[in-house]
Amino acid sequence: MGALTSTVIVSQALGRLGNDSLTVEAGIWLLNALDRLYEDYQWPFLETTATGALTAGQSSVNLPSDFDSPVSHNSFSVIDENGIHKALDFNTAFEHDLIVDPALDGTPQKALVNLDAMTWRPYPLPEKAYTWQVRYKKKIARSDVEFTPDFPNDDILIQAVYVRGLQYEDDDRFTAENTELQRMVAMYKRKFNLQPMKQKR
Repeated sequence: MGALTSTVIVSQALGRLGNDSLTVEAGIWLLNALDRLYEDYQWPFLETTATGALTAGQSSVNLPSDFDSPVSHNSFSVIDENGIHKALDFNTAFEHDLIVDPALDGTPQKALVNLDAMTWRPYPLPEKAYTWQVRYKKKIARSDVEFTPDFPNDDILIQAVYVRGLQYEDDDRFTAENTELQRMVAMYKRKFNLQPMKQKR
């Protein structure tokens, strides 16, 4: 991921601010900036895949411990013994109440997800063994010790902490530097959406 540790990011941001006494506050600002970036954008570098065994009749599968959200509507799938993938319709827990025949078995068509229990239910229940697969966005835990952020653009993080410092100090530079931060994020997000054959302007 990024090359700089949280301590170095905070130090560079506060150096730019001209006030190195706000290390505790700046550490929190960095964590808040990361939370916001993770929440507001679908970053490809946070996407991962998990697989496991699904036995005949199994009605509950544990989600990965770092599961945050599926990356698309066909993130859940089952794979048969011939390696053929069957994408499952993704539904939330309230769909459980609409099941007419909970014991129905066959080829799973849906993945009914319960985020409170961190499980999902294949429906119909599998009539034979499958491999399950889920593509998902990882949940990144906050850290109260020095760490290297799971974000590959250190400049954006330094700018985010710097901008929050300007806001904290009611500095006149805040508006211009916040606009620059939004531009940096937009440009970085854009690079992940470039099509292979599309020419840069």
